[in-house]
Amino acid sequence: MWLRILPCLLVTLSVPVFAQEPVAAIAGDQPTIALFGRLADQAGRLLPMLEQIRAKEWVAKGASETYVLQAESAAVQLKAVRQDMTALQQHPDALQEGMKALFRVQAFHRTLDSVLSGLRRYQNPALADLIVSVASEDAPDLQKLEEHLLEVATQKDKEYAVVEREAQRCRGVIMKEPVPVARPVRKTP
Repeated sequence: MWLRILPCLLVTLSVPVFAQEPVAAIAGDQPTIALFGRLADQAGRLLPMLEQIRAKEWVAKGASETYVLQAESAAVQLKAVRQDMTALQQHPDALQEGMKALFRVQAFHRTLDSVLSGLRRYQNPALADLIVSVASEDAPDLQKLEEHLLEVATQKDKEYAVVEREAQRCRGVIMKEPVPVARPVRKTP
């Protein structure tokens, strides 16, 4: 009986070990690592530009206090994007971290759009145009990031399907085993 169950147990127990390894089926980790590096560099190029935004001075000109919060939020988000992308260079197949980073970039761009409207109106339209120009340079890389994350998700789904099939097969083997007959326990005097 154990001889038939043992292979199932070995395969089932070894699958989590394989799942922790980098996803080998994802095409070329080096381009992906370079992608994360470019996105981190992009965030680094935008940071000095965001530091030139003086949203607190806008309030004196009639702007909403919301701009101050949004400008601060955009700077914090951009620093976090840079950290996330740098961290992802070490683990390019980390799906959850990749998704968080992508969502953070998207949130940054939404916040930035609002801040830029205030920048144009209350401070410096040329600076706003420069920030838009530099910020839009990451669009092709963000598309590649989305594609990479879809590849990772697809690969993880395939791995899960293999694990699930093997678990079902092992359950089937175990269910086919005859139930051992309980023998009465004799007490020895």
